[in-house]
Amino acid sequence: MKLLELKHKLEKGESLGGEVIYIKEDNILYGIECLYEDRENEYITLLKSKEESVKVCDFLNILNELYANIGDKDVFIGEKELNRSESKEIKSVEFAQYELMKMLFINI
Repeated sequence: MKLLELKHKLEKGESLGGEVIYIKEDNILYGIECLYEDRENEYITLLKSKEESVKVCDFLNILNELYANIGDKDVFIGEKELNRSESKEIKSVEFAQYELMKMLFINI
């Protein structure tokens, strides 16, 4: 998924009240540890984390800054920064609510 498309989907989720972002793979939730861009600025990788994730508004600020600096690049999900072959494409962004918590899932 391209950076701009991801940003728009997250903005829509935020407008629905989404507060926190998680990566969802095979019904397992991961946080977002950090974000890496490759040396040639050809793509961005979000690294999965077993820890708490980030707030939607904070993550959107990061994406806005990245878009302003490097433009509309592909965004992948990975477990290691240096291995693109193990990175997975983003399939969709999903809004969910569990009790009082409203979340956004980046599905891979």
